[in-house]
Amino acid sequence: MSEDGPEAGARRAAPIGPKGSTGARTAEGRPGRSESRAAGMPLRGDRIRRYVNAFCPRCHDEQPLRPLAQVPRLSGWLAERDGQVWLERGCEAHGLVRTLYDEEPEILDWLETWTAPTKAHTPDTPGSFTPAPGGYLGGLGEMQTQHTCILLEDIVESCNLRCPTCFTDSSPDLKGAVPVEDVLANLDQRIARENGRLDVLMLSGGEPTLHPELARLLAEVERRDVVRVLVNTNGVRLARDPALADLLARHRERVEVYLQYDGVTAEASRHHRGADLRRIKADALGVLSEREIFTTLTMTAALDVNDGEIGDVVQVALDTPFVGGVSIQPQFGSGRSGAIDPMRRLTHTGVLARLGPQTGGRVTWRDLTSLPCSHPHCCSVGYLVRDDAGAWRSLVSLLGEDRLRQHLDLVSNRIADQDIPRQVRAAVKESLLGLLSEQSSLSHPRVVDLWRDVCEQCDLGVSSLLRLALPGRAKALRRMLGERAVRITVKPFMDMSTMLEERLTQCCVHVGTRSASQDQCAPFCAVQAWPALSAQRLSASAGRARLPMVTLT
Repeated sequence: MSEDGPEAGARRAAPIGPKGSTGARTAEGRPGRSESRAAGMPLRGDRIRRYVNAFCPRCHDEQPLRPLAQVPRLSGWLAERDGQVWLERGCEAHGLVRTLYDEEPEILDWLETWTAPTKAHTPDTPGSFTPAPGGYLGGLGEMQTQHTCILLEDIVESCNLRCPTCFTDSSPDLKGAVPVEDVLANLDQRIARENGRLDVLMLSGGEPTLHPELARLLAEVERRDVVRVLVNTNGVRLARDPALADLLARHRERVEVYLQYDGVTAEASRHHRGADLRRIKADALGVLSEREIFTTLTMTAALDVNDGEIGDVVQVALDTPFVGGVSIQPQFGSGRSGAIDPMRRLTHTGVLARLGPQTGGRVTWRDLTSLPCSHPHCCSVGYLVRDDAGAWRSLVSLLGEDRLRQHLDLVSNRIADQDIPRQVRAAVKESLLGLLSEQSSLSHPRVVDLWRDVCEQCDLGVSSLLRLALPGRAKALRRMLGERAVRITVKPFMDMSTMLEERLTQCCVHVGTRSASQDQCAPFCAVQAWPALSAQRLSASAGRARLPMVTLT
């Protein structure tokens, strides 16, 4: 179309008339109908979903070591346009910076309806109101709005793989291991600030199973009031070393394994891990299932690589006893990673949208909710239960969406079933919030009580679960949950292209860090994004006391 065509004319500003109007006038001097339509400014062409504070990925790439006090916090918004959600912020150096935030606005709307009150926290630095990211150099400040659900401790730098995708940039070249005393000092500080009890300790690295004193560390943790311990692993040592499997089995009432599991094809394994490790993964999974150690399959999913294998990984979980969960994590730009196009990438809602088509409708995005206690964009969760007829059904479908909201107090009229005693309503709500929380999984010691409350009060029709939930049947219920329940989570960690200050503020996954004066912690995504915070991880200072690493023969 020529420059003088209708579209070009619509774009050009018309001259302003005597009373601020534009266009033709009638013989009496009144504005004509066509003039009334053209008056005023055009619509933007998008919908602003929320206003945010964000950061500039281009500034970060140009100066990654910039002092955190000098990192610009940018005003911006999440805008819905052309069927997707974009993060747009204004940078003095680079102008308007736009990156893809989420793929499916309808699903993001759904997630934003599931929220609940957060828990109080004890600041690492009382009186600190320094904003992110610089404030996290002193740990959690006064403005954090969520406590520590999961404390992640990087206990080794070293790894027995050199994966092309590694958020910590670990490799066999790094040899540092954190002394047990240092890990415990950081852990004890967090327990004290969590009012005497920590929900979840996650041991990570590097490859944490290479720590030479892992057995001693687990024994020490067991003496503390830590509800559950997660061990991240690539499965290489687990597949080859029966002694490690025996160690984990001895602690299986409290320990759960997060097994790196990126899909079922050689291509997915080679892309993320640099080699076809499918046999090793199968062997490790067999060892864990045989020893009845609850396991979560942790999938790094990348667009056009293995985003078509999400349903396959869910199916492996449904088919394998004691695989109690699947955690799907869209690839993010941290550590060692292949290039991610900030305008075209796999996102939180993109993963959720793929569930239905890839599982034949067995699991859809409506079977998951956001974590009620977390920021609604940070994690979604759903439970699948195999009923007495052998069909897999979600907690949402068993209860019904409206009823689940009522029991969680997420509807305006609160509990609709007013004939239910107040104490019962409170118990059900607490149980459901427990099942949907970041720290919960099928290995959680209280999961028996949680399931019993839900089964008894919500009439799920899962009669055998209810029978085995009776007092004294905890072991039987544990086995049944190992065979008939799976928890699916989607965890979209942020990089600088998706980083929002509000999500950092409400983060509940914290990394153990250490300043010159104290043990403390900081939000996971912040530690991964800014080198100054990453340098405070325990493993980053492990060179002070290098320990001999476990080697495989």
